[in-house]
Formats: sequence, structure tokens, C-alpha cells
Amino acid sequence: MKISYLSLLGGLTLAAASSSALACSTCKCGDPTITLLGSEKAFSGRFRLGLDLLWRSETQGADNNPRQITTDESRAVLGVAYSASERLSFALQMPYVEKTITRRDFSREQGRGWGDAELTARYRLWKTGPMSGRHIAGLQAGVRAPTGDTVRNNQGQVLNIDAQPDAGAWAGKFGGWYAFHQFPWFVAVSAKYYQFGDAEQGFEPANVWVASASSQYGLTPRFAVELGLDARYSAENRYSGVIDPDSGGTLVVARIGASARLGQELVTRLALQLPAVDELNGDQEEDPTVQVSLAYDF
Repeated sequence: MKISYLSLLGGLTLAAASSSALACSTCKCGDPTITLLGSEKAFSGRFRLGLDLLWRSETQGADNNPRQITTDESRAVLGVAYSASERLSFALQMPYVEKTITRRDFSREQGRGWGDAELTARYRLWKTGPMSGRHIAGLQAGVRAPTGDTVRNNQGQVLNIDAQPDAGAWAGKFGGWYAFHQFPWFVAVSAKYYQFGDAEQGFEPANVWVASASSQYGLTPRFAVELGLDARYSAENRYSGVIDPDSGGTLVVARIGASARLGQELVTRLALQLPAVDELNGDQEEDPTVQVSLAYDF
């Protein structure tokens, strides 16, 4: 199956998946389903595999706070997507996560295992083109399920929620997306809202707004450069009804990246996120994030 240039750009546009500045990662900045679902015109029976690799770290709590923790995380997100028609597509993503939390007293906990699965349905409402460029827009909805592993230490004790692969919470999401294609440009915008239920260990994640804007320029039909902004906002999280002052707020990150098509079916992407606007509550510090993405069509 051949991939058109528009398919290349659509399949490569990934709103960065930097984890939110939460005590336990519950959602991501941007729209990580865009790589898997693609923003190009889908066709009935299209099947796509995806893999996103993420490396990030964050610190919560002031330097003089004995409860300060630093989280180092690596995340591999496996995904499959299927287009039932030109309008309707589905995606399932399953993360495998390794987290290490280091406290101010240098004690550490490390958790490794499967995270929470996320199912997304996307419906195209509108498209125009191709003479004036192709405009495509639609809606997306989905659910996040608490399928992640509960990790224990060598003594059989459950690790702190911060070291668990994911929050272990049900969540519903709803949002919209828009894309514009006209060689050599590709532009994509998306926004979504997560409504969370209670998680494990008394963790009560706040609901989250996530938005992304991305622009790609194709230097050749096989290689493109990318600039974008990803943002998230949430109120503070709670633990057993008590507000966590070092959680929530507004974070905007700038994204730079490059994408390439290898052969006819494989699309690759490398991106770097740099914090640009930091209006996070309390004492939180988000470090730069690195991500590698691959998508393969059958």
C-alpha cells in the first residue's frame, strides 16, 4: 500500500506526549492519537501500527521540602488503529512504563509495568478541497480504562502511586480536531477534555483540558520539519480529599521536530519539547522531553 505525501504528514503530526505535571501521570499534553489515527483522508479497511517512545523528568516540591520528589520516566506506547470507513476510525493505545522516583533523602522507588489503556473513536464531520488546499475537521471521543499493573516491591508492599505505571483511574474524553493540507504545508489543531474518576491509593486526579497546534513544512516529499505548541490546564489533584498544592495549573511547551518516510510504509519522527509558559501551581518543574515515533500502514 502506497502512502501519499498528505498521508505522510498526517501520520507524522503528533501533538507531543509530555506527561502532565501531576503527582501521577494521568494524561498528556497534546493529542498522542494523531500519529496513530492520522489527520489525512482515511479509507475503509486501513490498518496502522504505531509506537511512541518518550523520555521525561519532573520535580515536585520546593528544595527545602522534605517531601520533594523527582520523577524520571520512560514510556513506550503501542498502538493499533482501524478505519471502518472514510469518516470513522478507532485507535487503541497501551503504554508500557518505567518510573523512578527519588526523594530528597535519596530514597528511591522504581515501578515497571503496563499502564492504563486508552480507546479513541474519531469521526470526520467536514472536508473541502483539493483546489484551495484540503480542510478536514471532526470530533473525537474515548475512554481511558484502569488496566495498568499494580507494582509491588520485593517485600510485597504496593509502591507509592507516584511510582506506579499509571493512575489506575477511569476517564472519559471528548474533543475536536482540524487539519489543513496544501503542499508543502500541513497544519493541525486539536483540543480535548478529560473527565477523571477516582484512582488508586486515594488519588483523585483533577479533570484536564489539553490542546495542541502544529505546523509542518515539507522540504521534500519524504522529509518535513515541524514547529508546534502543546498546552494543558487542570485544577489541583487531591489525596483522600486533601488538595495537593504542587499539582495542576497551566503548562505550555514548544515543540520542534523532524519527520521522514522510510520506504513506502514506515514513517518516523523525532521531537523535542521545551517548556515555554509555566503557570503551574506550587513548586513544579518540568524538564525537556524527547520523543521518537513510528507508524506503519498495512
